[in-house]
Amino acid sequence: MNIQELTDQYISDLGNYTKSQSNKEAFDNFKARGLPHTKMEDWLYTKLTDVLPENFKVTTQEAMLKNVKVAGKYQAVFLNGKYSKADSFLPEEITLEEVDLVAEDANCDEQDIFAMLNASAVEKVINITVPKNYVADDIISIVHLSDFEGEFSLPRIHVNADKFSKAEFVEIFTGSETKAYNISSVTNFKIADSANISHIKVQREGLNAFHAGSVNADIARDANFNSFTFTTGAKKSRNEIRVRMNEVGATCSVDGLYAINGEQHTDNFSLISHIKERTESSQLFKGVLDDKARGVFTGKVLVCRDAQLVNSEQLNKNLLLSKKAHVDTRPQLEVYADDVKCAHGATVGQMSDEEAFYLQSRGLSKERVQKLLIHAFCSDAIMKIENQKLQDFLSEILFDSFEKEAFDHLDQSEAK
Repeated sequence: MNIQELTDQYISDLGNYTKSQSNKEAFDNFKARGLPHTKMEDWLYTKLTDVLPENFKVTTQEAMLKNVKVAGKYQAVFLNGKYSKADSFLPEEITLEEVDLVAEDANCDEQDIFAMLNASAVEKVINITVPKNYVADDIISIVHLSDFEGEFSLPRIHVNADKFSKAEFVEIFTGSETKAYNISSVTNFKIADSANISHIKVQREGLNAFHAGSVNADIARDANFNSFTFTTGAKKSRNEIRVRMNEVGATCSVDGLYAINGEQHTDNFSLISHIKERTESSQLFKGVLDDKARGVFTGKVLVCRDAQLVNSEQLNKNLLLSKKAHVDTRPQLEVYADDVKCAHGATVGQMSDEEAFYLQSRGLSKERVQKLLIHAFCSDAIMKIENQKLQDFLSEILFDSFEKEAFDHLDQSEAK
């Protein structure tokens, strides 16, 4: 089926799920846009006809929680997209409730196609509230475990951080290594005055899965949002990140690392909007690709007309470990104010011969040098996370999911 035929089929199937007024509003948006295709500016390098199922159906299959390593002592668990209260435990001060979707709270659904798809069919939203002045004493993990075939799961989480609160969330997506499941997730943050929230997304889905995940944040006066997107899984994935600094003094960092191999494909799209003056943003996205993997980075920074005295910097760096790996990178600035400080850039290349020669001249083998350079390249991104515990957590996943196999390739090449 081509993308138009798929769109028509999905529109027909979605009619069975649009029950509430909020569902219908999102469905109308989806019908107007249709499924993404490569003639859309923000989807130039990612086609979906090879991964999307021919019919849209929300899974009703049951799953059980398996061993999933988490970063802290608290967790909220979703099994095949459904919240599992029995497997979850959060701080007493933080409230979690299942509520109906309210259109005004769906702060991403007019631009993000898969968020529209999610909101067209989702039954319940998980609302997490971090109360005023509360500082979490440990990391809060949000675990998504998928174990189904050919259908979609639609987890949707809205986090409301009240004034002066502080918390770190690690959202982990994992699932069956053999099943071709599909996930369209939405995680929205509303961050009140002077709150400080970190969100680390860890996407290590099964290698037959399709993952479309949206993260959105609205940041108030003097509040801070730190986002890190870590991708090692899925056959094909799309990470969509939208951050809006709505009031004076808001700050954010939107960083990430994608480390993929085989024939994996990951597409990372971000839009950072400076809506008010005296706001700051920084972005470092790095990619390391082996075999026939393909990566896409589209990073947009928008500075609105009244947003003077803005400071923004953006950088995308990519390391290719094979001749068949490929990256498309598009850092973009759209500036309508004149008193700003903005910079952006991108690089794509292989390992530095000069760095390798220097290390080899110090007695290290070529194979050892290559491993060190790969690890240093990735660690540079992970170090953007301030919490040492989280750095160690991601480094371990990086080794298990990517570095171990990449290093084996180097050993085999050296043996030849």
